[in-house]
Amino acid sequence: MSDMYAEDEFDAQVEIEPGDGEAGDIKSLRRAASGKKKLEQELAEARRQLAFVRAGIDPDDPRMRYFVKGYEGELTAAAVRQAAIDAGFVQAPSENQAAQAVQQAQDRVTIASAGAAIEDSSEGAALSRMQAAMEEGGLSAMLDVARQYGIPIGSEM
Repeated sequence: MSDMYAEDEFDAQVEIEPGDGEAGDIKSLRRAASGKKKLEQELAEARRQLAFVRAGIDPDDPRMRYFVKGYEGELTAAAVRQAAIDAGFVQAPSENQAAQAVQQAQDRVTIASAGAAIEDSSEGAALSRMQAAMEEGGLSAMLDVARQYGIPIGSEM
């Protein structure tokens, strides 16, 4: 019943003028075509912007705006990048720069891991640490090391 009510309400709101069928259809088709053209233009502009961004060119950079505005070539990242290099807007990366970038990344990893120690958590390492703690600090030191390794102590069970 509720579906019929909704349809009746909708039908009551629609006004149909006699003799206006063809003119209304043509107007709606023209509006749809105009909307489609606008969307196609927006899509083409978005694809163009994406090609520049993928090529590593910032379209908002004031220096690059001239290049972006004047570029009329193929809209692939490689073609745009090569055209920017050829026009002198972007420098081509040299092999030396690439090697330096790799070296800098390795240096950052080395610096980040400096001071880190690899801890042996095997059973043998635990036993040798407990034995060393027993020799240095007695029973309480050995029990502390055992707790660090998660070994349950009889009084704590």
